[in-house]
Amino acid sequence: MERISWHSLPPAEVALRLATDAVLGVTPQEAGSRQERYGRNELSPPLRVPAWRRFLGQFENPLVIILLVSAVASALAGRGTDALVILAVTIVNAIIGFVQEMKAQGAIDALAKMVKTECAVRRGVEQPVRMSAIELVPGDVVLLATGDRVPADLRLVEAKNLRINESALTGESLPVEKTLESAPADAAVGDRRCLAFNGTLVTAGTGRGVVVETGDRTEIGRINALMNEAEELDTPLVQRLEQFSKVFGAYVLGFGVLIFVVGILRGMDKTEMFMAAVSAAVGAIPEGLPAVMTIVLAIGVKNMAARQAIIRKLPAVETLGSVTVICSDKTGTLTANEMTIQTLLCPSGRFSVEGVGFNPTLGRVYAPGDRDPVRDEDFARLMHAGVLCNDSQLRMEPHGWVVEGDPTEGALLTVAAKAGFDTAAMRAAHPRLDVLPFDSANQIMVTLNRDPGGKAILWVKGSVERLLGMCDRFGFGGQPLPAASIQAQVQELARQGMRVLALAAAPGEGLAQVPEKLPPLAFLGLVAMIDPPRAEVRDALAVCRKAGIGVKMITGDHPETAAAIARDLGIGEAGVPPLTGRQLGEMPLERFAEEAHRTAVFARVAPEHKFRLVEALQKRGDIVAMTGDGVNDAPALKRAEIGVAMGLSGTEVAKDASDMLLVDDNFATLVRAVEEGRNVFNNLVKSMVYILPTNTAQGLVVLFAILFGFRLPVTPVQILWVNLLTAFLSLPLAFEARESGLMDRPPRRPDEPLIEGWLLVRIVVVALWMTLVSFVIFWYERRIMMADVEVARTGVVTTMVLVELFYLFPARGLWSPMPNVAPALNIALWPCLLGTVALQLAFTYVPVLQRIMESRPIDLDAWLVNWAAAASIIPIIETLKRWTMPTSNPGPDAASLPVPPGA
Repeated sequence: MERISWHSLPPAEVALRLATDAVLGVTPQEAGSRQERYGRNELSPPLRVPAWRRFLGQFENPLVIILLVSAVASALAGRGTDALVILAVTIVNAIIGFVQEMKAQGAIDALAKMVKTECAVRRGVEQPVRMSAIELVPGDVVLLATGDRVPADLRLVEAKNLRINESALTGESLPVEKTLESAPADAAVGDRRCLAFNGTLVTAGTGRGVVVETGDRTEIGRINALMNEAEELDTPLVQRLEQFSKVFGAYVLGFGVLIFVVGILRGMDKTEMFMAAVSAAVGAIPEGLPAVMTIVLAIGVKNMAARQAIIRKLPAVETLGSVTVICSDKTGTLTANEMTIQTLLCPSGRFSVEGVGFNPTLGRVYAPGDRDPVRDEDFARLMHAGVLCNDSQLRMEPHGWVVEGDPTEGALLTVAAKAGFDTAAMRAAHPRLDVLPFDSANQIMVTLNRDPGGKAILWVKGSVERLLGMCDRFGFGGQPLPAASIQAQVQELARQGMRVLALAAAPGEGLAQVPEKLPPLAFLGLVAMIDPPRAEVRDALAVCRKAGIGVKMITGDHPETAAAIARDLGIGEAGVPPLTGRQLGEMPLERFAEEAHRTAVFARVAPEHKFRLVEALQKRGDIVAMTGDGVNDAPALKRAEIGVAMGLSGTEVAKDASDMLLVDDNFATLVRAVEEGRNVFNNLVKSMVYILPTNTAQGLVVLFAILFGFRLPVTPVQILWVNLLTAFLSLPLAFEARESGLMDRPPRRPDEPLIEGWLLVRIVVVALWMTLVSFVIFWYERRIMMADVEVARTGVVTTMVLVELFYLFPARGLWSPMPNVAPALNIALWPCLLGTVALQLAFTYVPVLQRIMESRPIDLDAWLVNWAAAASIIPIIETLKRWTMPTSNPGPDAASLPVPPGA
């Protein structure tokens, strides 16, 4: 169906095309017919993954697949106990991941909820009826009033002081004043002022509009379609695991085949060799690694929740640590979304304001010489104009002060209260007689009030350009009007990103209502306001620069406003101007990708531009985090590797599309979450570097025994026992605090392997040392101590477990020396160490375990030998760290880091 540019058509033609009456709407009978044709006014719900599919998805982890294959192979080889243990490990891992994701999954259909509201509709008669918005059809006539949520896309045919907050749709921080004038067909969404959009909020005035689009054909519907079509990419962790698992799977298969072939060449029994090959392959597989990795991620989720960041999907924890670019919405994310007056100018001079937001109890108004604002007549008249020519209210709610009405008017009420004025008493003492609402044609609002002495006064607020032409004096004292000086100050304030408003007044003797032609006015002064940056954002941006993370500011605001905020925050490079959505839309793909990397500030951006921007950055190899709170952010949130929604101000649509919620809407929380993500990845790598040497050593022990014709130093069930204890011992690594230098280095490259070369060297060294020590202990027990094979094998198993126990201490730091990693900081360390010792004692001395594990008691001398052999791993690893430190330490000085574009 062809999409019509309704905003480019006059009201009469809109009514003609929709075959409706612009005053009375369609009849109930016609409405029923149209609903059959157009369907209900609801949006297609977001796609949901059923619980059973989510649970089965836990088994798609490549390492888990290898475990399942090994369980089947163990069962075929007659090792039923091994198969059951492996299956139990994989099921526990799946349950942990499933429970975490289900706890985080939102159950609300946010987009559908936004249109489930009631509205006033005319259906063939002048008297409106209240009905569910779901029943609306094109051609219906809807009446709007302050506080209403727009129920569909409307072409306005009547608007009286109508202002609508479209920030959730366009990112524009101020309410948009609506008009009846048509706009060009190619006008951006934010410039289509004759339309009222589904899901936006009426902040002032009244209006009447004809429904032109419903359901999925509304602007929100188009965004919903983009969100549902957005492809969710695999996280860097999933990609790296797939790569690692392919290599590791080939290694395990080749290892098993090698043992089988060597055994056959040595003339051994084929069945026995098959079982030996399966045992070696199972021993080489880190059964506990998937569960340990899931636990590391789950602990990361818990830590982030304590820092006000809620993770909805486990792999997103690690993805945060890989982020190279943050695409951040300006309004409400980098800025507070609370218009704040910073400067006031009146005949008596300049006044400054402390405090941010609408809280009238925080901050004060001050001037040079500590003049009292309340006693300053010129300032007091300025405040009277701001409070009396004002339709809004300040209200205290549990989460803070909010404005009921226009944010600009809320800022005027806030500054008056900060200056010491009782705004409620002021309004009570100056009752309103009449009002001329603000409109774009006049660019002013006028009220007529009676003062306590019974005199009428006209109070006026509006644009500086308009009011300067209506004034003939500066203040009530009759001073000459310094128009040129005022305009120069307005330009200077505008360059700082401020919005400037003028206030004026005139006597209204004998007036009962606002006259058509106002008398000459007294110019009372200027108020300059800004949507201020959040207090903590500058520090967070500094950390991003230090960590090599670029920041792109994306907004629906005017380019000059966006540029001023960016300069204030230090976003972007000097000489690189903002790009607008229209410019992006006209660019060829090649240049789009180049500009996406070079430019840091994007203004007047539509949802499809945000989506393409994320795609362009991803094509350059960036790992993108997209922050946002509005409906317009949802498609890009879903497309980005990490979609970050605001928990307080964010729409449910944005939350549903996200991977993470910032509970406190704090940009700094995201930076702390990135730090936690980097630490999670480090702990994942520590776990792998800790677990893999044991598996490698066990495979090598079996291979060399067969190759040289020795008896196996360990049995298959003992191999499984060592693997389980190794997994248990690795748990403290999930609780490790961050190492120094974590945020002083660039993000990991997307193509960087899970285990870098210098860590691979460590794995090989530990595996070879464990293999050598195992054979030495086996030889010592059999040849020197003349022990039975079962006793010798018990000694080998004990030594392997003790090597892992001692290896845990240096393994807690990837690059940090062991003395720098305090044991007291890890709550799980000593319980796991003591638990491992207790379990190994049970393995050695408890009769039931002796029968299952084929173990035997060993004497004190054997224990001392085993402990001494195992403890030797500590100096080996610490020496290895020192040798590899110059090239492996990923924490260079911050000064040596290149500042990424957009940082």
